[in-house]
Amino acid sequence: MSYLLPLILLACRVESKPEPSPDSGAPDSACTASDWYQDGDGDGFGVGGALSACEQPPGTVAVAGDCNDADATVYPDALVACTSGDGNCDGIADDADADGDHFLGCEECDDSDATAYPGAVELCDGVDNDCDLSTDEDDAVDARAWYTDGDGDGFGAGTAIISCEAPVGAVAFGGDCDDLRAATFPGAEELCNNVDDDCDLSTDEDDATDAVTWNIDYDGDGYGSSAYTTTSCEAPAGWVADATDCLDTNADAHPGAVEACNAIDDDCDGTTDEDDAEDAVTWYLDADADGYGAADVSTLACAIPGGYAATDDDCDDGDDTISPGATESCDGVDEDCDGTADNGAGGSDVTCAARSCEAILEEGASVGDGVYWLDPDGDGDTSDAWQAYCDMTADGGGWTRLYSSLWPYWWDRSDWEDVGTAEDDVYSRLGERADFADGSGVTTWRFDVGNSGTWNTGTRAHYTVWSQAHDAFTDTTDGSDYIYIEGAESTTCSGFNGLHDKLYDSLGTYSLSSDVDSGDGVNCWWMQIVPLTQYVDAVSYPGYLEGYGGPNTHVWQELWVR
Repeated sequence: MSYLLPLILLACRVESKPEPSPDSGAPDSACTASDWYQDGDGDGFGVGGALSACEQPPGTVAVAGDCNDADATVYPDALVACTSGDGNCDGIADDADADGDHFLGCEECDDSDATAYPGAVELCDGVDNDCDLSTDEDDAVDARAWYTDGDGDGFGAGTAIISCEAPVGAVAFGGDCDDLRAATFPGAEELCNNVDDDCDLSTDEDDATDAVTWNIDYDGDGYGSSAYTTTSCEAPAGWVADATDCLDTNADAHPGAVEACNAIDDDCDGTTDEDDAEDAVTWYLDADADGYGAADVSTLACAIPGGYAATDDDCDDGDDTISPGATESCDGVDEDCDGTADNGAGGSDVTCAARSCEAILEEGASVGDGVYWLDPDGDGDTSDAWQAYCDMTADGGGWTRLYSSLWPYWWDRSDWEDVGTAEDDVYSRLGERADFADGSGVTTWRFDVGNSGTWNTGTRAHYTVWSQAHDAFTDTTDGSDYIYIEGAESTTCSGFNGLHDKLYDSLGTYSLSSDVDSGDGVNCWWMQIVPLTQYVDAVSYPGYLEGYGGPNTHVWQELWVR
């Protein structure tokens, strides 16, 4: 077998041979004996059986293994030439290829290791693989990259150091983006601290271990809802840490808001329209269930509780007939709680007789047209009170009837009781007329006439309303035929204008008091009142005369005062 081998300069290793120990004489039985070997060629390696002695005998060494004790160049691990001999005592001819690496033992540094030979690939294995007299150099194919770890966190930074063994202060892992901060290295926990803790070139990512869960704040009131959440180190616009908003579509509804009576849980406490709502109403206990409460017991609530009322002005909450809404009756009790008894019952009874029908209307005691008790003299003594018929609707209402008659009755009665009831057709209270004048002596009158029916069921044909300050039933004329008193003209023949002074002192065929219209001639005398005698006869004038010159008569007539 032939090999193309590089020219290698082989050098023989010359080593000093160990000096033999001088004879120490007789063995010392007290020493510790050692094994010694005969070294005939003085190369430091002996042969043969061991000689046990406390002191080294001459010509011996402590190391055995010499395969040729007659040649001082032959001993274990000696450098050898490419011959057939065994110059290094490895049991292999020096020109043999013991490890099968195609290099003769004399050409390589270790013929027992097939990976070690000149030009071999250097490995990090503690062997001089390439036989360059250096072991595990930095150019070994499996040498590692090492990085200086300045902060001791197991990750280094900077330029890699290539070597088989780790340099002092270097580690196998690089990529540390801050080698002065031990908590910063690849794979570290990312935190919300404005530092790239895990060296991924991003800072404070959403996956940071202390990232916050933010809640949507749709209505922008500073309170969020957990219906939608996101995780990040900083709050995105429109997101907050709070998640207690119970109505995130209404900025006025959130924890701590003012509760209002609006069917919404404004303060998010789980209850709607509580008693502490800012616009809660004070309700008052209505013990008698008449719709009015008393101030003694009250409560706040948005809606009225059962058994309560909105007002506190019931003056007797134990009697449901007494309340501000009750109708006053003539019984000495203040039913309507206005502080005065019977003041809304004017005219309802003799003890509550009123000054006039107008006074009853103004007092609010009217129950419509009908009979009421009056005491027009207003002296507080109701023993002389009387019943009158009141017109509470026509011409503003409040009219007291002083006189009425239905053909063929004449005005010759002093009281309706002489002929019947207050509703009768024949009725006169003209004697009370002075009590209806105001402080200046002015009295307001209304006179009606009708052609059919009775005074309170028929339709009037003519009427007029006027005021005058003198009494036409007692005053005399000033020498003329009549004294004109203007009234409100409202019907035919320019209307009738007022009661005139009596025209004649003696009884005759004409009326004592009558109306004359200023726009018509003297022949247009109108509406006789208080006829003293029948005109001519009942056949010629079957009613009350309207104008002495004609047959236009009326079935009924009546005089009202207010």
